[in-house]
Amino acid sequence: MARTTKGDGWELIPARREAAPVRPPSAAAGEQSVRVTEEKRAQGKLVTVARGFRHDPGTLAALAKELKKACGAGGTAQGDVIEVQGRHLEEVAARLEAKGYRVRRG
Repeated sequence: MARTTKGDGWELIPARREAAPVRPPSAAAGEQSVRVTEEKRAQGKLVTVARGFRHDPGTLAALAKELKKACGAGGTAQGDVIEVQGRHLEEVAARLEAKGYRVRRG
């Protein structure tokens, strides 16, 4: 809370709250273009990363679970990114293309 002087004493004036960022609604798979890459992480570990999804967190988590199961690996889904542990670029790209996503490898 911010304080300002007014008259004889101090008056508390509530701080302005920032509006929460608006998340775009989920788009159909055919309307989305995702980039699938492999990145090197700590201690030389490779991770397959798919970026650019426009889904709500529940849909993204379900898709990540399906990809991880298909690759037999662990991973995570956060924001607009799905990470699958290990070198699975072709498998992840093929699965996403089969679901209707436009996939760019890179």
